[in-house]
Amino acid sequence: MKRNRIVAFTVVLLAVTSLPLIGSTAASSTPSFDVYTPENIVEPGEETNLELEIRNGASTEDDDGLGDTPMTEARDVTVELESEDAPIEVKTGESPLPTMSAQTLFSESFTIAVDEDAEAGTYELEAEIDYTYTRQNGQEHTTSTTETVEVIVEERARFDAIDVQSDLVVGDRGLVTLELENTGVDNASDAVVQFSSPDENVQTIDPTTDESELQTSGNEEYVGDWSVNETATVQAAMDVDPDAIARTYPVSVTVEFRDEQGVDKTSREVRVGAETAHEQTFDVDNLETDLYVGEDGTVEGSIVNEGPKPVEGAVIVVDDGEDEIVPDFEDGLGSGSNVYPRETQFAVGDLKPGEAAPFEFRVGIGGEAEPGPRVMEVDVRYRNVHDDIRMTHEPIDVPLEVEPERDEFVVEPVDADYEIGETREIDLEVTNAKSEIVTDVEAKLYTNDPLDNHDDEAFVPALEPGESATMSFEVEVADDATAQTYPLRMDFRYDDERSNSQLTDTYRVPIEVNESEGGLSVLSLLLVLGLVAGTAGVYWRHQETVDERLEGVPVLERVTDLSLPESVRQRLEGDEESFGTTSGYSGGSGRVSGSLFESEDDEDDGEHLDFDGEELESDESASKPESDAEN
Repeated sequence: MKRNRIVAFTVVLLAVTSLPLIGSTAASSTPSFDVYTPENIVEPGEETNLELEIRNGASTEDDDGLGDTPMTEARDVTVELESEDAPIEVKTGESPLPTMSAQTLFSESFTIAVDEDAEAGTYELEAEIDYTYTRQNGQEHTTSTTETVEVIVEERARFDAIDVQSDLVVGDRGLVTLELENTGVDNASDAVVQFSSPDENVQTIDPTTDESELQTSGNEEYVGDWSVNETATVQAAMDVDPDAIARTYPVSVTVEFRDEQGVDKTSREVRVGAETAHEQTFDVDNLETDLYVGEDGTVEGSIVNEGPKPVEGAVIVVDDGEDEIVPDFEDGLGSGSNVYPRETQFAVGDLKPGEAAPFEFRVGIGGEAEPGPRVMEVDVRYRNVHDDIRMTHEPIDVPLEVEPERDEFVVEPVDADYEIGETREIDLEVTNAKSEIVTDVEAKLYTNDPLDNHDDEAFVPALEPGESATMSFEVEVADDATAQTYPLRMDFRYDDERSNSQLTDTYRVPIEVNESEGGLSVLSLLLVLGLVAGTAGVYWRHQETVDERLEGVPVLERVTDLSLPESVRQRLEGDEESFGTTSGYSGGSGRVSGSLFESEDDEDDGEHLDFDGEELESDESASKPESDAEN
């Protein structure tokens, strides 16, 4: 029995001596304070929070104060921590506490900084507590008490950041690299560096090693043995949120290790700043468009890496969905479906910051499209410096200008001047006005009176953009044509670059028809011959009357001496036979200058018309036909 009492006393004694009670008082009838420090071990150069637990140790049995206020209750309580001569700076000032009744416990945190050159040992800090309570006589009394707090500065390994490198980018993964040095007094073993960030925009990454079953945490790196004054380079991969801004973000580092006695320790927290660059961006420069309604065109330009990092294997990606290519109109007029990218990707390769590379896209514009501005949205896919595949978070706007519809070909005649009645070939120079090669070009010619064509088709195997070819057609101008401009009509059927057959609208080529410059036409000759024959007949019938009327008029007397021009006379002689056949007139040739026309038919109806249109009396001296004499 005696042995059990001794053991019990020993256990109680050990329990009491092991309490981290720095200051204590026996239970009393007035406020009395006890101060505890749950964790009071620090290291040189460390800045940390020292937690104080403050308890009102007054006895609850003595709460017999006057009225409603017990004498054991402390009011208007404040606590202030002072370092006195310790190599420790207290950075937190006086702190207020709530009203503390008997046996009430409150915690208060104070920030302290241990000097860099602080020697290992135990140091005392003083906690001064001011408060007010009610005395037995009912009067208010304000007083203060000072309690001692012990802080232990240990001789152990300590770590400081010597250098910080960061390639963090907004919206991407980056590395934070630290050079840490053991600046403590003890060597460390089995050291593990842990990374974290108090900012929610920066998160560490937890990768898995594919080559083995070992799973590593991206926010930890194993260092192992770490001697005093030895440096180690550690790094961690961290993600920055796409909505973050470019600035310096805090990164915290702690080291877990075993000291020289094999006890597990954790170093103070080392905080560094990691600079973060703006999001990887690209821009479009030197943009040129060649787009027309109803045909394919090109969009050319340069993609510029605006940084902040170099990229590898950059590819421009165009989304051909209707929502990605929209008209640039505030009222939403038009339809994005009228713009068709023929290719959706263009590889530009590696790009350093500030470097540019050319690109080109073929884009089709629908025949129903309206001319005007458009916006095509593109993204850039690339690999970052860590070989991760990334895509721009916001698309790049590429402005397009769609021109009105234009002709596929330019048709120009080489010699389009014709004479009435002429038949010959006309050469037409056909030029490819499109920005793409066309093949199997078939031309079809159409004519209307007074034009006629003897061949109406021509063919060209292929025409490069801007290339010309000559097509020839035989065209005839009718003899009864009028001198003026007439149209030749033609269209083309061809295959575009995608082997789609296309049919053009109708082209009109002007043909200029002029009067003949080398002589009279057949119709003109017939008219002239008819006029001459009629005049000769009238003159022959009324020769005497005409001669009488012309006597005394010198100018008119010379009319009978006029002769036809040589060219007309020769033409008349050459066409005499045909004229007699076609007109029914078979009289012989006559000569105006002699006033004589020889003819086998000299019948006279005995009636004459004067030049005023009046009927003349029959010339009694004129000879009558034999048939009349017999009668």
